[in-house]
Amino acid sequence: MASTPTQIGRYTILERLAVGGMAQVYLGFETGDTGLQRLVVIKQILPKHCEDESFKRMFLQEARLAANIHHPNVVEIHELGHSDDQPFIAMEYVAGVPLNLLMRHTLKEKVNFPVGVAVGIVAQACAGAHAAHELKTPNGQSASLVHRDLTPHNLIISELGHIKVLDFGVAKADSNQEKTQTGMLKGKLPYMSPEQLWQKDLDRRSDVFTLGVVLWELLLGKRLFQREAEVATINAVLNATLPKIEAIRTDVPEGVIDAAMRALAKEPQERFPTADAFRQALLQASRDDRTDCTEDAIRSFVENQLGSNLEARRAEVHAQVENSINMAPETVPAPPTNPDEGVLGTKAEGTRTPGIKRGVALGFIGTLILLAAGIGITRQMGPSTHTAATESPALLAENAVTIMLAPTVSPDILKEDLAPLRRYLSRTLERPVEWLFASSYAEVSKELIDGKVQFASLPPALYVQTAAANGAVELIAIKVHSGSTGSDAVLLVRGSANIQNIQDLKGGKICYPDPQSTTGYFLPRNHLRENGIDPDKDLQRPAIISGGHMQLIQDVIDGRCDVGGTFTAAYMTAGTKNIQSAKARVLAITGRTPHDAIVAAPGIDPELKAQLKTVLLDFDPKREAGTEELGEVERITGFSEVTDDVFESVRKALDSERTSALAE
Repeated sequence: MASTPTQIGRYTILERLAVGGMAQVYLGFETGDTGLQRLVVIKQILPKHCEDESFKRMFLQEARLAANIHHPNVVEIHELGHSDDQPFIAMEYVAGVPLNLLMRHTLKEKVNFPVGVAVGIVAQACAGAHAAHELKTPNGQSASLVHRDLTPHNLIISELGHIKVLDFGVAKADSNQEKTQTGMLKGKLPYMSPEQLWQKDLDRRSDVFTLGVVLWELLLGKRLFQREAEVATINAVLNATLPKIEAIRTDVPEGVIDAAMRALAKEPQERFPTADAFRQALLQASRDDRTDCTEDAIRSFVENQLGSNLEARRAEVHAQVENSINMAPETVPAPPTNPDEGVLGTKAEGTRTPGIKRGVALGFIGTLILLAAGIGITRQMGPSTHTAATESPALLAENAVTIMLAPTVSPDILKEDLAPLRRYLSRTLERPVEWLFASSYAEVSKELIDGKVQFASLPPALYVQTAAANGAVELIAIKVHSGSTGSDAVLLVRGSANIQNIQDLKGGKICYPDPQSTTGYFLPRNHLRENGIDPDKDLQRPAIISGGHMQLIQDVIDGRCDVGGTFTAAYMTAGTKNIQSAKARVLAITGRTPHDAIVAAPGIDPELKAQLKTVLLDFDPKREAGTEELGEVERITGFSEVTDDVFESVRKALDSERTSALAE
């Protein structure tokens, strides 16, 4: 992690607020020629990305977009500059709280947002959004800017009840030369519009939908589309019938309900044409019902809920400014491990000014960071069928720890996704760590059992089969993806296909990523049988073996097969690999399975096994790579210690496959 500077440009640094894969964010203050001071938030690109032109363009894009939006409800950009050859953005400091943390607090305390406060917050957010939507290019043409992430994380409530929109890091304009990769999802799933999930061209009405979700959740104090599984969340956004507001809360004026429901229309043409039209409808409904939605009402509510925390933060910032001249570099506070920690009085890590209790830690700054995974160096290992990823000049260092990975997706994706993890393991184990990429599922199992590699990452079914073949292999841990130890397996069909249920698949063709895949083979086949389809008799033979989940998704889209089995994360992130995943849709969820198992080969040194287990369980992608999740496809948030019992559902699917084979 980069050290905290004491000066960036003409700004004195008080504390580092957050760090991400692309940038660090600081709290600082500017001293003018007259001695006047103002607090600023500074976002500076990390040194390791300064030579990467694409990163620099992405970084500067946000500044250029936001700097041209001049509106009281949008965070102001003060300066775009360079310090020690590192670009930085100096922006307005907002003393207040992000909306998502206020919502979290009210949920915990079981406090309802007053109708006027909810309406006032969203109306001001609409005003800021409309200003962004109306942005013109230098030649006077519409920039057609869409924020794409107007979620509670990016709406800041000042101490005076004023709402500010921030983080244009995922915004997109027609004039933007740094185009998003085809099909790449930006934003947060439960707040995305249907057309954003389908990765269609967006206009301002997509942001109107997002603000409609925010209003609904503020009024009812519960999530609208959030579900436990990502695919269920997507299905809810696309297909769920909206609960009636009046059936849950009786004090919401009819005009506000009508406005909320219109904003949430599935079809863009049925929504408000602009965010300003949404704002005017809300304000008119409030006037008709004499509902107080003023900034004073918002300020009073925030003060009642978080007043002591805001006061503590004011005192701390004041003390930091007073003492900054004599502050040694090593005492500049580091950010909390979780950017949200400290907001409600939770202790955050780092040295603090003596005598001042940590209050509001400005966790919202974490939303400013654009995250990027590290990239490793790769080489072929001579005549072997697998490859290694290493930074060492040697092919395999004498004391290297070897970990073989099954080909769930291509080695290029795995190498990129897991590069920060390998560096972490090498550092903490104090030994080189080599990824070895198997050419097939069968190879990784054989190499592990034969002791040719020390450890392996095995998909669930492969682990069960490997453990059955040799009881001496030992389960170390399983991956945790997106905070969950399990994954949904799904059946995909082309979006245009006239396939509505499992029975419609009769006579069709199926793709499998690999005959040993849990989510792509065993669970789908078991699900088909349970629903009256024999995959070997009712579907065309031979089936297509795609050779990986990404290729399977492409095969379904291209019509090489009518249906294919994969897992949710692969489907959701296929767009980042230039696969138009919106052209495929989920037909069914076929089951849930634990994530990949980290397994030790027979006879491995017990001390090494214990060391690897300890460092895996301690792995934190936020700390090591500045990201909440490691990798666009892997999306690892950590590792978990489990017992062999969690694989029981997988064993049942394998038993079903064996029973079916014996019956033929």
